[in-house]
Amino acid sequence: MLVLRISHNRKTRYISLNLHLKENQFNPTTGNITGIINSVRHTKRIRKIYSEVDLWLAEHEGEIKHWDMNKLKQEIEQLYFNKSPSRTILNHGAKYLNRLRMEGRFSTASSYEDALKSLIKYRRYLKGMEDLKIKTLYEIIEDKLIPLEEFKNLDMEIKAIDYGFSKDFKAYLINRYASKNTPAIFLRSLQAIMNDAGKTFVDLKEHKPLSNIKKKSHANAPAPIDLEDIHKIRTLELVPHTPIWDNRNYLLFMFNNMGMNFFDMAVLKRFQFTENRIKYFRKKTHYEGDYFSVLQNEESLEIVNHYLNGQDDNDYLFPIIPKETSPERLFKVNKGKVQIFNKYAKRIAALAVIDKKITTYTLRDTWTNIGLDMGIDIRKISSGLGHSSVQVTEKHYGKSVSEKILDEINAKITNAKH
Repeated sequence: MLVLRISHNRKTRYISLNLHLKENQFNPTTGNITGIINSVRHTKRIRKIYSEVDLWLAEHEGEIKHWDMNKLKQEIEQLYFNKSPSRTILNHGAKYLNRLRMEGRFSTASSYEDALKSLIKYRRYLKGMEDLKIKTLYEIIEDKLIPLEEFKNLDMEIKAIDYGFSKDFKAYLINRYASKNTPAIFLRSLQAIMNDAGKTFVDLKEHKPLSNIKKKSHANAPAPIDLEDIHKIRTLELVPHTPIWDNRNYLLFMFNNMGMNFFDMAVLKRFQFTENRIKYFRKKTHYEGDYFSVLQNEESLEIVNHYLNGQDDNDYLFPIIPKETSPERLFKVNKGKVQIFNKYAKRIAALAVIDKKITTYTLRDTWTNIGLDMGIDIRKISSGLGHSSVQVTEKHYGKSVSEKILDEINAKITNAKH
């Protein structure tokens, strides 16, 4: 067999040139082929391939030196041998998720896997298979995610995900999920994986079927309670050191800390409480450097002191997340704790005779709404929320702000005297 031999980073691979010759029928010095039918044409073809590959290697030397051997072989096979390598959404998704896991971004990795699960569920739907809950698409082998065998027949080539498929998939998501934002979140996640594949593989560089699919987010209407409701919760008589009492403490602590996210509170360490201040980076936006140092009011100091029991500096401040929880399981455990908090928050609202739904998000909306009612500059509110700009705050709370402004204007006009 006549082959093209490639050596790179002390490794060697071979690509077949689809010719079988006797040893005396090929001259490795001149590249001449003799003694077979169409030998002149074969000689020209082999020389052409060799020359083009050699030139391509020289022109891309700076980039290629960072590649591994398998990638180099695949690129040559695709460019000069018309071999289209298998690049599936689950396989590249695994590479993308592995990278997120190495960065410690387990929550983001889980969110992206949920998007991949939705695609596999759609594939099941197209095949007329029954719907089912998918726990995971991958198994972990040597600390790397590998697609499970049971889903390989539902996997698909990235190039097969075209505009028509994407539109149909979006329609399926809209029909399947009650939340208006879920389809957009899943489509953006899949687009991120496919864009990464485009940056990794030359043949996928221009393959962007999801770029023209609208992925509009719908702002969830804020659902705050008011100061009177907060007072009812504060004065509610509960048996100390019971689960509902603990969750009332967590609720008030989040409110007192500018509507702190539940996860941020759950993972606070003892060393982050110092000089009567809580110092932390928001988990959601810590890559943007959102650092907070919040002076604790009297109520929050009393709450914190309830849970100080000689913890080490790196122990959790509050007894929410079990101490032995691994970083990879942290976000999953937190999701369970959020559900427990929301359950107790519903009971607290009922006991306090508050006819509104209270969840982990309510405290953030409440802190914001009360601040706006007090006339605090929205730029200061935005800073407290950790938003990247005032525009983000206005987008989420714009309706509330507009209502207050219009109410004020209307009252002045309609109450005007001659």
